[in-house]
Amino acid sequence: MNIAYFKDRDSLYLELSPEDPSHVWEAHPGIVLNMSADGRVVGIEIEQASRQSDLRALRVGDFPGEVVAVDGRAH
Repeated sequence: MNIAYFKDRDSLYLELSPEDPSHVWEAHPGIVLNMSADGRVVGIEIEQASRQSDLRALRVGDFPGEVVAVDGRAH
C-alpha cells in the first residue's frame, strides 16, 4: 500500500494494489475509486484533500508492517 499527496493538485492517492485500473468510479463528489477488471478497488483518490481532511499528520496505529517515510526513513 502506498499513500501519496500531490500538492499541485491537492489530491491524496491511496494505492491499494500496484496495478493499472481498468475503470474509475466517482463514488462521491471528489472521491474516485480506481477499479480492476474484476471489480476490486485498487486505488482511492481524494480530490481537494486539504479541504476534506487534516493533512498535517498521518497516524498509523497498530500497522503490521514497516512504515517508511518519503525521505526513506523507517518509523
